[in-house]
Amino acid sequence: MEKRVEKRVLIGIDGSSYALNAVEYAANMFKNDPVFTMSLIYISPPLPPILLENNEEDADFTNWQVNYRSRLERKSQEKAKKILDEARQLLLDLGWTENRFETIHFPGRFGPARDLFFYAEHGLFDALVLGRRGVSLWEKLTMGSTADKIIHAEKTVPIWMVGNSFFSPKVLLAIDGSENSIRAVDHAGFILSGIENIEVTIFHVLTMYPLEEIKDLSEKWEKVVTSRILPFMDKAEEMLVKAGVPARNIRKKIKKSHKDVAGEIINYQKQENIGTIVIGRRGLSRLKAFFLGSVSTKVLNMVERGAVWIVD
Repeated sequence: MEKRVEKRVLIGIDGSSYALNAVEYAANMFKNDPVFTMSLIYISPPLPPILLENNEEDADFTNWQVNYRSRLERKSQEKAKKILDEARQLLLDLGWTENRFETIHFPGRFGPARDLFFYAEHGLFDALVLGRRGVSLWEKLTMGSTADKIIHAEKTVPIWMVGNSFFSPKVLLAIDGSENSIRAVDHAGFILSGIENIEVTIFHVLTMYPLEEIKDLSEKWEKVVTSRILPFMDKAEEMLVKAGVPARNIRKKIKKSHKDVAGEIINYQKQENIGTIVIGRRGLSRLKAFFLGSVSTKVLNMVERGAVWIVD
């Protein structure tokens, strides 16, 4: 039997209930996958710059720096231990063994968002997982200068944003025929491989607006688009099966719509009690996608429960 490759995700912990929702989601989703491991990381605030200044000529100042820095570091370590122990206990209560996860205290350098991305990318994690409305993480990811730098980044690891606590083995894989859809399929196939009870729906929204007013044109449009997306859906199914997702657990769905694509994805998620949405990020740049409203951004803003995986 071929040995399965380990799957590693990094989960940002900040002491909020939303961060614990992310831990609980991953724990429930992948409890029965022996090669799935988690690293829980707490990023402590960076030390004030004044404590890092070098002034060898002022002995009193240097002594003050050493003393105050030691006090701050001790308090930071105590806080990190308390926050990480809470997350650790949650995993143990959910039936996880300690050999399948680790806790990490990382002294911050540039702020939680940039530090998290740095650690996730350089640690070669398969995904970065965050609670959707964390006290510090989510707000800093979606607001201010830190967000601008993240949006401008060329590539990142896949990001899983977890909302209100809700678990379902059903996964909606939203595709549009783009290269990023292929990457989303590849990521989903790798992560979901070997999970017997998973249910994956390969989902495409066939946008009819504003063609519904012209019958002949709308029928031609539907025929053309369907003929193009069906082979893509077949390819996606083939990729999933090859990765190790049971073929019997995969279905395909094309939804004709005169409405917003993101809205249709969310409506279907609610209708079918889907716990995870997987979607590729499109657009010429993250900045344009953020301000103009990409489908992935809209889905992320509209979803109320479960998780959204954003794949570049």
